Amino acid sequence: MTRTLKGLRWVLFGGYVLAGALALMAATPMGLAVLGQGGASVSFLPATLLGLPWSLPLFILDDGAVAKLAALGICYGLNVGVGLMLARGGD
Repeated sequence: MTRTLKGLRWVLFGGYVLAGALALMAATPMGLAVLGQGGASVSFLPATLLGLPWSLPLFILDDGAVAKLAALGICYGLNVGVGLMLARGGD
């Protein structure tokens, strides 16, 4: 049972990293083209949700698309760091 939980932590962490990479790609026109969604509109909402709680001020502030994308990358990076510490905590 303990080994299953340890393996599950890494699977969930990997899923979060993959979901975040896809969300950040959906926030750029080039990323949407790579994903095969060339005609779709750019959306910052998935990346903003994956960057919570650090991305809460971005719901209020509007500094432009480039600043928002940079801030979301930093927020997501912070969450990946915290998630990595939690996943490695039991090893």
